[in-house]
Amino acid sequence: MTDEDRQLSVIIVGSGLAGLAAARILRDKHQVTVYERGEPSTATGGQGIANFPNAIKIMRQMGFDPERSGSVLVQGFRTLDKHGKLIFDTEFPFQEKYGAPAMSHMRVDFRAELLRLATAPSKELGIGGEPAKIIFNNGAKDIDAEAGQITLDDGAKVKADVIIIADGIHSRLRPKIAGEDCPKPKKSGLTCCRVAVSANQAIEALGHLPDWWQEQKNGDRRIMVFEARDGSGRIMVVYGLRHTSYMNMSCIFVTREEKESTTNSWFAEGDRQEMLDIFQDFDPSLVRLLGVATEVKLWELQDIEPLDTWTKGRAILIGDAAHAMTPLQGQGANVGIEDAEAFRLLMQPGVTRKDVPQILKRIESVRKPRATAILNNTRKTSRGISGEERYRVMDENCTYDGIVKALESQKDH
Repeated sequence: MTDEDRQLSVIIVGSGLAGLAAARILRDKHQVTVYERGEPSTATGGQGIANFPNAIKIMRQMGFDPERSGSVLVQGFRTLDKHGKLIFDTEFPFQEKYGAPAMSHMRVDFRAELLRLATAPSKELGIGGEPAKIIFNNGAKDIDAEAGQITLDDGAKVKADVIIIADGIHSRLRPKIAGEDCPKPKKSGLTCCRVAVSANQAIEALGHLPDWWQEQKNGDRRIMVFEARDGSGRIMVVYGLRHTSYMNMSCIFVTREEKESTTNSWFAEGDRQEMLDIFQDFDPSLVRLLGVATEVKLWELQDIEPLDTWTKGRAILIGDAAHAMTPLQGQGANVGIEDAEAFRLLMQPGVTRKDVPQILKRIESVRKPRATAILNNTRKTSRGISGEERYRVMDENCTYDGIVKALESQKDH
């Protein structure tokens, strides 16, 4: 094998969205193995997720199929008060402005599509290389980053040329890369309670679909934000899933009391009655829908102060392990997809094992400031601000065009 097509061995720790996206990018050329400490069903709740043009452009390059994931186009934003009275509405031409649309989908469907792209036969995807291998119920508990070696939960030690750490906000390996005293997840003081409601459940509960749902089905597809506007900071974010046959409802409110389960896991089972009490003065149709949802997930919103470093030796942190942020700009998963795309630098001709540490540093030189900027934008959106302000940073979020262009821009400056 010549230097031009030398294959690297890659270990990815974690099979979340960033890890699977990285597996898809790298499988074209390199040998990829993903180690996941959980079951195959890890974190596959029924809640929604939105992707904006910065991620959609990359997902299209990866072969993402929005039909398979039941994706719904997002064509703008609408802010309403808690009774459903319109305050602010804007059509947002994502495709025209940024070269790609915005889309929402069920998280489980989105992850399933990334899993397919990481593991389907190469012939099916029309690409070269071998599918990534995924090993469940055996995560990484330790790492020697300089040697490129991880220790698995079963005690086995495995080596690779590249180790990508994508094990989430409660990363076990983050301190081994960023230092034992590196920042830890920090609560924002807000809790998010998320549900997904089907059209059938809505019709059963209300006798019909609410007008705002029917408008979405008819093509007026907005991310809707219902605001309490009474100083309490309560908001409800609603958008379509599965071709609008479901709606995501994310209810965000000031945390009342800390619950151990919601701190350690973003998909802790929620207390339905607590949510109904908190939002009881919202439009009755919204409250009824919250009452019939089959799955209620509570999530204490947390983020992490920017780390001093993401890289050490042959290892790099990505996704929530590197830059966890709250969903108030809807960018957490998108930034993880951007991280994954940056591994295109490892796909360039002539890259060898000895080049890996330097290339990881180049990736960090772009990705760390980018993620920090979006974290800061997201923190500005923390609570009680108007719809106009919430979307003012859209340009900065959506105009990222990948690692190669970002490096060119660095040179220009």
